[in-house]
Amino acid sequence: MENPPLKLVLLEGAADQPTVMDHLGVEVFSTDDVSAATKRLTEAGLITLEESDTECCYALQDKVWVRGPGNEPWEVYTVKADADTLTKASAEECRCGEPGAQEGEPGPRCC
Repeated sequence: MENPPLKLVLLEGAADQPTVMDHLGVEVFSTDDVSAATKRLTEAGLITLEESDTECCYALQDKVWVRGPGNEPWEVYTVKADADTLTKASAEECRCGEPGAQEGEPGPRCC
């Protein structure tokens, strides 16, 4: 894909916490594009985590997660439809099993 949209997600910190970068994302046009990215990233030796039909950020999405060279979380995703929820049912579902996350270590939120 020549010029996919790049999205930077910043979450405002609580009064006693600084604002932090949550994750970076590349929105692609289709589930086939997500599958192609998954294949390319896996073949490059990176650990990936795929999510299909996940509701997040008011959208039904297919996505793949990967960690960048600074251990920052990246997602390649496509939006399939609108959804009613901002986040997943449980924040832990968005954190567990993320690439590079250790047991009990928080990972990125899903969105």
